[in-house]
Amino acid sequence: MTLQPADYLVHFSNVLMLVSYSVRDILWLRWFAVAAAVTVIPYYLMQADILWPPVLWGSVFAAINIYQILRLYLERRPVVLSPDEQKLYDLAFRSLRPREFVSLTLVGQWRNAAAGEQVLKAGVPATSICIAVTGAVNVRKGDQLLGSLQPGTLIGTALALTGDASPIDAWFIEPARLICWPLADIRRYIDKRPELRESLQRLVNQDFARKLTASFG
Repeated sequence: MTLQPADYLVHFSNVLMLVSYSVRDILWLRWFAVAAAVTVIPYYLMQADILWPPVLWGSVFAAINIYQILRLYLERRPVVLSPDEQKLYDLAFRSLRPREFVSLTLVGQWRNAAAGEQVLKAGVPATSICIAVTGAVNVRKGDQLLGSLQPGTLIGTALALTGDASPIDAWFIEPARLICWPLADIRRYIDKRPELRESLQRLVNQDFARKLTASFG
């Protein structure tokens, strides 16, 4: 069998496809897939009767992969956090990837709280989950002061999960900076991103463990 010069394009294209299947990085896989498609298209164009169907489909596959490559580059851009976001990330969310963390903060609402402002009121269900980056919170059940929650502690998590009325009062003992996620918004966020559910659940479990250690340690 005599190989024509154009036949080498087919062989080289298939070698590129084999390489694409052997790489682990999805970005490189897509680049090799594009190179394979672009390499073989001239072969179809050089035939006596141009093979338009494989030219068309090869172009479509190359275009799709190029679009996905652009998305990957955008997703891999360095994430720049604001001072409040950086402090929050360092306090409680280091297990999340920075881009996941930024998308989570976009669902929340940043605000300032004055000393004495309540974040939980006994007998009233929690409407949001909050976490402070500055400012401690005192917790009281009836007439008994249970202790203080330091910045980086989730406030209202258990109540959000159960929907029960709060058994405690909680208020800031100093001016504070915090972010709050309304329950309806955070539930929609998790429903749309099931891949983050496990990470957020792990954060909640770690927060419960810290509170138990502080209470009984």
